[in-house]
Amino acid sequence: MLQTLSIKQFAIIDELEIHFSDGLTVLSGETGSGKSIIIDAIGQLIGVRASSDYVRHGEKKAVIEGIFDIDNSKDAINVLHNLDIDIDEDFLLVKREIFSSGKSICRLNNQIVTLQDLRKVMQELLDIHGQHETQTLLKQKYHLKLLDDYAEEKYLNTKEKYQHIFNEYKNKKQELEELESADQALLQRLDLMKFQYEELIEASLKEGEAKQLEVDIRRIQNSEKLSLALNNAHLTLTDEHAITDRLYELSNHLQSIDEILPDKFTKLKEDIDQFYYTLEDAKHELYDEMSNTEFDEQTLNELESRMNLLNNLKRKYGKDISELITYQDKLKNEIAKIENYEESTSQLRDEIAQLYKQVMSQGKKLSDERRKVALVLRDHIVAEIQNLQMKDANLEISFQPLETPTINGIEFVEFLISPNKGEPLKSLNKIASGGELSRIMLALKSIFVQSRGQTAILFDEVDSGVSGQAAQKMAEKMRDIAEYIQVICISHLPQVASMSDHHLLISKASTDDRTTTQVKELEDDDKVDEIARMISGASVTELTRENAKEMIAQNYRNK
Repeated sequence: MLQTLSIKQFAIIDELEIHFSDGLTVLSGETGSGKSIIIDAIGQLIGVRASSDYVRHGEKKAVIEGIFDIDNSKDAINVLHNLDIDIDEDFLLVKREIFSSGKSICRLNNQIVTLQDLRKVMQELLDIHGQHETQTLLKQKYHLKLLDDYAEEKYLNTKEKYQHIFNEYKNKKQELEELESADQALLQRLDLMKFQYEELIEASLKEGEAKQLEVDIRRIQNSEKLSLALNNAHLTLTDEHAITDRLYELSNHLQSIDEILPDKFTKLKEDIDQFYYTLEDAKHELYDEMSNTEFDEQTLNELESRMNLLNNLKRKYGKDISELITYQDKLKNEIAKIENYEESTSQLRDEIAQLYKQVMSQGKKLSDERRKVALVLRDHIVAEIQNLQMKDANLEISFQPLETPTINGIEFVEFLISPNKGEPLKSLNKIASGGELSRIMLALKSIFVQSRGQTAILFDEVDSGVSGQAAQKMAEKMRDIAEYIQVICISHLPQVASMSDHHLLISKASTDDRTTTQVKELEDDDKVDEIARMISGASVTELTRENAKEMIAQNYRNK
């Protein structure tokens, strides 16, 4: 949720800090008081493109900062981790600086990020819904995801199995397309691949060979030094002062002691004997090694020649020996595939045909399960819309077959609505009435508010064009949404304001020939007076104040 909003030198705002709470917060005020400017400022925090027009006249830059509580937003935290943004606490500091040149800088927890990355994070935290702006929920391409999110995990296994089969199908199709489109190019490349394959085969590459060659070459190159060291080591174990002889004597002495003091030095004698046998083995090993240390110029030349060959191949192909062996196998397969082009393409076509049948079969299962959930969702949406004083509204979730399957399924899913009796079903974005559109959007948001995972939603005058019972129902719906996430609403309706947990009054003042926007939290009589003004639209009377009090009391009882 949004906890604090700080705005400096933004439009007509000099400096302003607003503290928000959970539940339903309503912002009201006279037309032109600056409510839309506050929305614009929040828009900068979620990644709306900046403009130099936002910088207060005469200033170098505007600064907007927001502190968000992200403790309950796993999706936002995951995005932040993926972007390597440091998260020390359960709070996220979002900062946007807009310069008079038109450029802007975005920061998350004081780390500079791109505008695109800012949007990735903020779409998981805050949704701004305005009366006329294009909404995600209106776009058909998102309707299938909304249905799947609503279903939660009811057909997750079916969907995952479908996507696995589809990816196999897609990969095989891509393989066939590459073969067919690169037919001539592959044939031209065949000569090169054959040359490379034969060169590698002739080299008889072996895993670990280069490492052994280094050892063998080093051995011959240092044969004189090695021979001397081996001879000296062997003498240490065989001359008149040999350590093995002394160990043998020590073992005999310990044996004599053991006859007088049983078990006193038994363990020591066993260790001495073991060491003695180890050195005896070493004596023979050293002797054997001494016979292999002669300098052999011909062998050295052969080894160095072999090493040069391997190094040349490594440089030529840019791969180590292990990778060259893998590349050799790959070349073999590629050559076989090209030489058997017709057979390969024919086999691929058969595999693709079989996979297509599996895709369509599994896609049909997925569609059947989606349709079952769609019936439940359809009834849920219709009930929510009709509850907002659109008694004759109807909605259907349309499934239309796609020409070709996609990763998401084999059908085109779209929410179609008929706002009034006798009207045909049509796309959500074809709704002409602003009041109807606002209520439909509110109904949809009340259903999808939990599955979409956001922690705050801002309604910008979505209640325009509605009144009476419809206004009351919209206010109740906003209150319902506020049970799950923070709701901030700019409204002209007393029904909505009276339902609020917190009420902020936006006003405009002039000082020193400059106009500034101010915010004041209303309580008790101040809240009553503001709602009374919203009721009358003019001067506040005792009657409108009584109406305001009754409205607040009624809504409090309903809570």
